[in-house]
Amino acid sequence: MKKLTLASLLAFFAVSGAYAETNYFVGGSVAFKTDNEHSTLFNVAPEFGWKYNADWDLGVMANFGLDHKYMENVYSMEGDTYGYGIGAFARYKVAEFGGAKLLLKGSVGVDFATMSPADDAFDAETLTTLNASVIPMITYDISESFTLYANLNFLGVYAGYNFENKDLGIEDGWSIGAVADSTDVANTADFQIGFLYNF
Repeated sequence: MKKLTLASLLAFFAVSGAYAETNYFVGGSVAFKTDNEHSTLFNVAPEFGWKYNADWDLGVMANFGLDHKYMENVYSMEGDTYGYGIGAFARYKVAEFGGAKLLLKGSVGVDFATMSPADDAFDAETLTTLNASVIPMITYDISESFTLYANLNFLGVYAGYNFENKDLGIEDGWSIGAVADSTDVANTADFQIGFLYNF
């Protein structure tokens, strides 16, 4: 059985390799946001993937972030939220203008948010969310090896499922919606700038 499974996997990758380009890429994005309410958010999102063909990219990603804010609506105190998660994505090229490309990025993953407020009653409480989204992004090929890109997270459709956390007052449930808000783009974590190195 193990030999059959191994043989099937080898055959799958051999066939995939025959039709797919072997162009791999590695890179990631950063996001930073501040506001007038003593809130600061910083996020880093590394990724690795491959160009399946001229129109499709596939890959995996992670994210790590810190959100420090005055949580008036939640705890009425300052505190930190540590975010981290993993996921997978597919990107489809919609249009190309010279070295610039417009893509749609679909992703699925799981995110965790661990609270660390001054109130010990909530310290280390974690919120877990399954999520999916489709957003536009823009890329620009500086050279054959380097690509700059921007994730336009302020546009798109989103779906998420929150797992219950009684201590935080959160119940199991879905949240689905669409976003179209480009106000103050220069100072928003929803505008992620990144780069890719293409092998």
